[in-house]
Amino acid sequence: MKKTIYLVRHAESEGNLSEKGNVDESPLSENGRAQAGFLAKRCTNLSLDAIITSPLERAKETGEIIASSIGLRSGSSDLLSERRKPSATFGQAIESEEGQKIWRAVWDNFHVPGFRHSDEENLEDLKERAKKALEHLAGRSEKTILVVTHGIFLRVLASYVLLGEGLTGRECARFMSRLGTDNTGLSVLQYDSEDKFGRTWMISSWNDIAHLG
Repeated sequence: MKKTIYLVRHAESEGNLSEKGNVDESPLSENGRAQAGFLAKRCTNLSLDAIITSPLERAKETGEIIASSIGLRSGSSDLLSERRKPSATFGQAIESEEGQKIWRAVWDNFHVPGFRHSDEENLEDLKERAKKALEHLAGRSEKTILVVTHGIFLRVLASYVLLGEGLTGRECARFMSRLGTDNTGLSVLQYDSEDKFGRTWMISSWNDIAHLG
């Protein structure tokens, strides 16, 4: 079976504009709603069969704007949520000393198998969720699916597509630092369960923002 998965990072949220980082729940900004509208207009040409979003508000709102524009209903899945961050950083200013200390510990040890600073998702958690997300998408009956997710998880998902179970923390960190993800950036995965080279998943486009022109 062949299918096309359109991956979208949610539109700009109030949290993206806040001086306090790591806000898990925030609505779209006025600009974000406009961005979602531009993407929705573009999506009228994609012949979508389904829209699935992260359960977080900014992703759901993005998906709902697109869905209402093309006459579909959107659903959500926890598999598409953003990376679970250390709860001790929630609500802290981005440049706070304590928050920076925690994030340095998280990223400096991201390559260490099994490392977890506190209650965040580590590399093994993210790889397992990326694997389950791809399995979920592959198992659905629809052939053309739009997925609205988040910047970090989007890059982890792409990293897993490229390297699979062999993906290491150092490799994943490099991919995340070099794969740009703009709000409403559109990336495309192709799935072919019978690919003769055994590739199954391929990335055919990354972070296309032509609709924001």
